[in-house]
Amino acid sequence: MDAMNHGRARTRNAVRKGWLTGLALLSWGVLGHAETVYVSGHREVMLRSGPSVEHRILAVLETGNRMETQGEEGNYQLVTLPDGRQGYVLKSFLTTEAPPRRRVQHLAARVESQAAELGRLRSENLQLKADNERLTSDNLSNERQLRRLRQERADHRQDVRLWWFVAGAGVLLTGWLMGWTRVRLRRKARGRSFI
Repeated sequence: MDAMNHGRARTRNAVRKGWLTGLALLSWGVLGHAETVYVSGHREVMLRSGPSVEHRILAVLETGNRMETQGEEGNYQLVTLPDGRQGYVLKSFLTTEAPPRRRVQHLAARVESQAAELGRLRSENLQLKADNERLTSDNLSNERQLRRLRQERADHRQDVRLWWFVAGAGVLLTGWLMGWTRVRLRRKARGRSFI
C-alpha cells in the first residue's frame, strides 16, 4: 500500500511539474516580454526548479544579480539568468531598480566614458586654439601685406599721374619750343629775304 501511495504521489508530482512547465511556457509565450530584474536587499536568494520551497535549489543568487523575467506563478517569478539557466525566485526578493552597487558601477563607467570624452575634447580644443592662433597670425600677416600692396598701388597711381603730368608737360614744352623755334626761323628767314 505504501508503495502504491508513493507511486501515486510521484505521478501527481510529475503531472504537476508537467502542468507547471506547460503553464510557464504558455504564459511566457502569452506575456512575451521580458523585464530586467535584480535581487533586492542584502540577502541570498534561492533559484528553484519550481514555484515553491519544495523544489530543488538550482543556484544561490546574491544582491544585485541581474536576470530577465519570463512569467510568474503565485508568489514566484520565472526568470532567466544571463548564462541561460531558468528557474523560480520569490517575487518579494526582486526589484526592477538596479541595486546601488550596480548603479555605482554604471555611473562609474559613465564618468570614465565622460572623462575620456572630456580628454578628447580638451585635446581637440588645444588643437583648435593652436589652429586659431596660426590663422590669426596668418590673417595679421595678410592684412599687413594687403596694406603694403594698397600703399604700393596708391604710390604707383601717384607715380603714374606724375609721369603723365611730366609727359604732358614735356609734350607741351616740346610743342612750344618747336613752335617758338619755327617762329624764330621764319622771322630770320624773312629778315634775310629783305636783304
